[in-house]
Parts: sequence; C-alpha cells; structure tokens
Amino acid sequence: MNMTRRSLLATASMAALSTAFAGAFPGEAQAQAQAQAKTTLTVRVDRDADVLDPAFRTGVNEGNIMRSLFQRLVSISPGSGEIVLDAAAEIRQVSPTVVEFKLKPGQMFTDGYGEMTTEDVKFSFERFAVAPVDGKESPYKGDWVGLKAVEIVDKYAGRIVLDRPRASLFAVALGDGSGCIVSKKAVLERGAGFNQKPVGSGPMMLVSIERQRQAVLKRNPAYAGPRAGFEEVVVRFVQDPKTTELALRAGEIDFASLPPSQAESLAKVSGLKVEHQPGIANVWMGINIEKPPFTDIRVRRAVRMALDVDQMLLAGYDGKAARANCLVMPQVLGHWKDAPVSKRDVAGARKLLAEAGMPNGFKTRITVLNQPVYQTMALVAQALLKDVGITVEIEGLDGGAFFASGKGDTGKNLDMFIIRFNGKLDPNFLAQWFVSSQVGVWNWQRWASKDYDALFDQAAVELDQDKRGALVVQAQKLMEDSAAFIWLTYDVSYFVSRSWVKPALLPSGIDWALDRFTPA
Repeated sequence: MNMTRRSLLATASMAALSTAFAGAFPGEAQAQAQAQAKTTLTVRVDRDADVLDPAFRTGVNEGNIMRSLFQRLVSISPGSGEIVLDAAAEIRQVSPTVVEFKLKPGQMFTDGYGEMTTEDVKFSFERFAVAPVDGKESPYKGDWVGLKAVEIVDKYAGRIVLDRPRASLFAVALGDGSGCIVSKKAVLERGAGFNQKPVGSGPMMLVSIERQRQAVLKRNPAYAGPRAGFEEVVVRFVQDPKTTELALRAGEIDFASLPPSQAESLAKVSGLKVEHQPGIANVWMGINIEKPPFTDIRVRRAVRMALDVDQMLLAGYDGKAARANCLVMPQVLGHWKDAPVSKRDVAGARKLLAEAGMPNGFKTRITVLNQPVYQTMALVAQALLKDVGITVEIEGLDGGAFFASGKGDTGKNLDMFIIRFNGKLDPNFLAQWFVSSQVGVWNWQRWASKDYDALFDQAAVELDQDKRGALVVQAQKLMEDSAAFIWLTYDVSYFVSRSWVKPALLPSGIDWALDRFTPA
C-alpha cells in the first residue's frame, strides 16, 4: 500500500500525542518503555519441530516457524485473515485456471544463496507433486491438487497454470505453508539436511535448533519488508501442559496455548493475561468400520446412541468448548446448521445391539493421545458405554506411537479412537482427510465412499460460493449416515501471554505469525 503525505503527517501527529500522554501517566510510560526494551520472545509449542522443509512439514508447530522463515507470493494477515502481497509485487487471476504474478526484485535468500527468482517459485510449487525431487511426493500434495505447471515468463514474472479451477488456491496453497518459496539451489545441495537447516528469505532466519528443547529465530537483516517485532524468538518445546503452566508462572515462557482450565488458573497471576477464541479444529471419536463388530452399522449407531457428547466435553474441556455436530464449523463455508444432534438413548442402543446379535454387548478399545483432555473424555465414554454392555479398554499412547497407530496395515487393528485435526478456513481442507485415498493415511475410520469423493471433487472446483456450500453439506450428510464419526467439538483456543506481548494469530488461532508478535 502507498502512504500519502497526509497520512504520513497524521501518523506523526498521533505519535506526538502518544508521547505527550505517556508523559502524563508515568506508570503507563514505564510499562511501555519496559515492553519496548524487550528484544527476545519465548513461545511454547507442544511438539518438536522435526522438519522445516515446507513440502514435508509434519504439523502446525513447524508451520508456525516456517511462516517467519519463508516468503510466499501472498500471505494471510493475522486477525483479519485478509490476503495481502508478500513476495509478489503483483498477482492476479486472469482466468479460472491461470494466475499471473510478478516478484519484487532484490529478495535475497539467507546463507548466500542469492536472489529469489521465478525459477525458485516454479521449483517450490511443482515439487509437491508435479515434479517431485528424487521421486518424493509431498504429504501436502493435496494443497496443490490441480497444478499443471508454473511457467517462467522472465526472471521475476510467471504464470501458475491449473488443469481445473481451484476454489481454495489462495487461502490454502498460495497464502499458507504450501506456498512457501524455497531456494532451489539450497534444497538440491542440502538434501535431507534442509529439514533442519532451511534457507528462506523471510523476516526471520533460523540460527539454531536443538531436538527436544528449542529453536531460535533471529531477525533477517537482508529482509526488506516490515521488521520482525522482536530481535529474537525462542520456540521452546514443552509437551506437558502442567510444566508449561509452571514455566509461565516463573517467567520462563512469554506465550503459550493451554487447555481452558489451566489457562484460566493463570488469569489472576500478575503480569499475565488470558485470551481465547473459538477453535477451527475437529475433535471427534472415530470408529474403524472394517473391524468387527463395527462392520455392522447397527453397532456403530448403538455406540453413538450410548454416548453423551455434552458430558464428555464437560469433563474434557471444563465446559469451555462448544459442541460440534458436523465436520464444518460455523465460521467456514458449508457449515451444516441443521445437522442432527444426537441424544443419549440407552434403551435404543441396547435394542440395536440385540438386533445385531450382541444382546450382551462386547469388548473393545478406545485409543487416545496421552493428554488429559482426551484421556478424560475416553474415561467418560468408557462409563457411558458400560451401561449398554460394551466393555472398553483405554489405550493411551505418546505422540509418535499414537499418530502411527492408524497408518497402513497397523490401522486395521484400531477399534475406536479420539483424535484432533487442525483446520483452516476452507471446507475442502477440512474434508480432504476422509476421501477414499486417505484410508490408511489419515482416514482412520477406513470409510470409503465414492459419492463423498465425487462431492469433494466438485466442491474443490466450484467457484460459486452458494453451490460450493451446498455440495459440502451433502458430503457431511454422507458422513452422518456412515455412523463412523461422533463429532465432539471444534475445540477452543486459550492463550496465556505476558502483559507486554501482543500476539499475532491467524483466524484459526492455532496458526501464528511469530514475526508479527510485538511488544504491547
């Protein structure tokens, strides 16, 4: 955006007024001075950052680091969610399948890898699936579904060509993690080493990373855009929420996301503030429909009928998280506002089990991540299912073992599970994990529906928002009919920070712009 002479004078006047008022209130002035004196910010994440290569990242924590290391053609503004220019000086969609862009000249990669060019953009996007390096397709190739090629016009100009329209191109691919632009030369030279020694051109650069401890980012002096809010950002890896709470009390951590009950316990601690916002994540109990006795839909319906979602949420989230009844949350296109709300019916559940030839119930297992919120909800489910004759063993697993438990042939042995998937403000992003091709990957229900797949494909290319929303609702009705999904919540995001920290959160809450955190 261009700043006019008038707006520049207005800004200067406001700065003068701020200084005058600060002088009138010494306490506030002192607090402001203390905030401005802060040069290091320490944030907590709950998992290690194993892979900082955008094409092979494994989770949201790595994405939060990468947003500060790499530029994208466009980025998503914290708070508003607005799409704004980043590495691109110009970008426009000239047809449903063609996007033209022009890079800003002089954008330099770190570690002496030179200037960003259209060749780097082409390499960065096509390596997801079109032209994978060493045959390694990205697990995020779905973000770039429909990409045909990135055509080079000249050193700074190019064209993104799709083989079909893509409704979520800007929000999911270009503006987020899969739109990160890497140095082609650095990736080819460093190979697997790029995972821990990434080369970007963003506002910050990685100076060190220690497994099971932390990653340290510092301002990139060569970056020509808005300066990062802090000279240094330390990303501390702390899995246990209680340990995080103690670190916040002790002043060792400046910002963290915590479960509601623990976050609220810190609301009256001097120097800390607690904020929250509705989540954009899916938390549900899934049922493996290939594993007897769940191959019988009457058994799956009986399980759903025996549970009380409200009781589970009260125990797991202290009543702070709103209930979900379908895949897509209210703030996202395609929310099914009239989705059925299941109510507990013990007699009805027993009747269904009897019809399925299991009047005395059966034994089964719920697999959960070893975290209090999921363990607590599983305990409530265990007690509720016992009332209809279903005996449940709870299997709690640490991160690596849990996220491997539904993959490949191992996933065939799952019975039921409680899981959480991070979301984004796009219905196809939320729905992509349940298509047939995801069975044995992230579709742990092992539910395959050609009709669902077709609706997913239609919604992905439908540019009319009303029609697209209707397609997404139809897909959710198929999920409901399967009785393989018991929706629990869209989660709720609670954040605890020092009073001198102004966080920069994307609309999802779980996605952060660490370079845009500033002294409050």
